This record gives sequence, C-alpha cells and structure tokens, in this order.
Amino acid sequence: TFLGFKRTFVFFLVLLFSIFSYLSIPYLYNSKKLLTNVKNQLLKNLDLDFNLSDNYSYNLFPKPNFTFENRLLLNQIESSGEIRTYISLKYLLFPSKIKIEDITFNKMNFNLDKENYDFFIKLLNNDFSNFSLKIKNSNIFYKNIENDVLFINKVNQLKYYFDSKDQKNTLLANCEIFNLPYKIELKDDINEKKI
Repeated sequence: TFLGFKRTFVFFLVLLFSIFSYLSIPYLYNSKKLLTNVKNQLLKNLDLDFNLSDNYSYNLFPKPNFTFENRLLLNQIESSGEIRTYISLKYLLFPSKIKIEDITFNKMNFNLDKENYDFFIKLLNNDFSNFSLKIKNSNIFYKNIENDVLFINKVNQLKYYFDSKDQKNTLLANCEIFNLPYKIELKDDINEKKI
C-alpha cells in the first residue's frame, strides 16, 4: 500500500506540474505578436482601436488573463486604468491563435461629449455571443461644448453580454449620479431594430 500511495503521490505531482507548466506558457510569448493579436481582437469584437501599453502582466487566477495598464486611447475617449482580457485555455500553446473570452475595464475615465455621447449604446451593436464586457470602478464625465464637466456618472459595475433566453444583447448597469444609486437594463432588439 505504501508503494501504491507513493505512485499516486508522484502521479499527482507530475499532473500538477504539467498543468502549471501549460498555464505558464504565455510568459514565453513574443510581446509584439501578443499585443497585435489582442489589439486586433478588441478592434474586431468591440470596434474600438486601443493603444495598448507594452506594460502588461499575465495572471493565472481566477482564470488566465492579460492586464494592460497605463494610458490608453479608445477612439475619442481618453481613459486611464486597466484592461483585463481573459483568454481561452484551448489555444495557450499558440499565441497567434489565443482567443479573448471576456474583457474587463477597471478604473477607467470615459469622457463623453456631443461627438461620442452614444458610445455606450453603440457598444450594444457588437456580437456578445462569444464574450462579455465588464466595466468596473469607473467614471463617465459628461462634457458640454466648452469641454466643461457637467456631471460625473460613477460606474460601480456595468456588463454587456448576450442573453441566450431573449436572444438579445443586454446591458446591465449599477451606477451612481449625484450620489444617487440607480440600475439600468437595456436590450438590443435586432428584429425590431430598437433598444
């Protein structure tokens, strides 16, 4: 029985080592190829052009993800904070084939004005059947023509996803404005072409 226990113990050690080795493969990726791939997927999935920072980190938990920090630029919206992209385990061996499963914007500052006031509504037009988008701990600055801040909308949690039951893209938001909390749910009805 001691020999059986020893074999089982060695088997589990080898299994754990193999799993951690597989999950650690992204540490060896070529940074430029990774940045290009992630940037292209963000452009394809969200129709947003990001200037991703070379300063990023890879994390194993809660599931494999890349976190991009520093100053970022998405279309006309200035933002600081981080973008976390969760990747599928299936293609970890192939950096050019990795697929983003979920995206999280954290501690971002969005500047909205007359040019891009419908930014959050336009995001509903994307295909969220393969991934979801979350925005957490962020602020939306609404500005007038003179570029003065009219008011700030605090975003505690905002999530875009595809509701398979309704077959509609959905936006759920938990926010605060003038220290008053509110919740909102929007659905994009493609058949009737209305929000």
